[in-house]
Amino acid sequence: MTLIGKSSLFVLRLPCAYRDFVSKDNILPGDYGVLASIYDTVGMANFASTITPKLIDYAQRIDWLGRRIVVLGCGTGGDIEYLAQYPYTITGVDNSPDMLDVAKRKLAASGGSIKWLQLDIRDTGNQILQSDMVLALNVMNELNSLRDLESVFVTAQRILESGKLFIFDMRTLQGLAEATVNAEHLLYDSADALSVFNTSEYDYERQLQTLRYIIFRQANGGWQRSEARLLLRAFPVQAVSSLLQRNGFQIKTILNSKLEGYDPAVSHSDRVVFVAEKQSA
Repeated sequence: MTLIGKSSLFVLRLPCAYRDFVSKDNILPGDYGVLASIYDTVGMANFASTITPKLIDYAQRIDWLGRRIVVLGCGTGGDIEYLAQYPYTITGVDNSPDMLDVAKRKLAASGGSIKWLQLDIRDTGNQILQSDMVLALNVMNELNSLRDLESVFVTAQRILESGKLFIFDMRTLQGLAEATVNAEHLLYDSADALSVFNTSEYDYERQLQTLRYIIFRQANGGWQRSEARLLLRAFPVQAVSSLLQRNGFQIKTILNSKLEGYDPAVSHSDRVVFVAEKQSA
């Protein structure tokens, strides 16, 4: 899911040593219009794809029952790929038409009951009926403020039936800082077809990570280059917990990236998973 962005795209003919020409300057605010076509290829959907089966299993082990699942910030459908194998009624929501197009093509033959909606996850209006679970994976750090985060909580609270689950993950303050690599590195390389370079910076004052991507794709006898930027903001776990409770959720558990119990006061983890239940009115 993306909130705002621009992209730069042009054709550049490069010699074999084209990596020497990569520059860190003039990175434009990128968006998923640039990243959508390579998102799965370079592994950006791997987290959602891998953790979704584990989260559904965990939910069922704590007695969750239901068929209607809403996925906020579904992107290219990494989490929905697993859900579509079962008789769930799925709604995938994302603000990027390019990401949704990839998801639709990928899952067109899945046979699953999937509805796709291009909406801002902070306010889905009245386009989503009641559901038994709301998932939001690998998306919450893209929100710009606690106010935006609270808007998503209000959306999830409105969508869910009482007693049903809202499950989402977040990179922690520690996780974003430790994942920051200031040096440029090769994220993906497939011989003469596609190469993707990545750099990251972390602003400790604003708790903001900037990810920059430079993409080279072989096309028409030359190299096509595009650039993109993503911004990820970290939020204190205890502040997120308070917001959830203020908006009608009971926190059933907070898990670390290994789905083990996480205590904000003493635990350390690069990522946490919130499992929250909508309280009865």
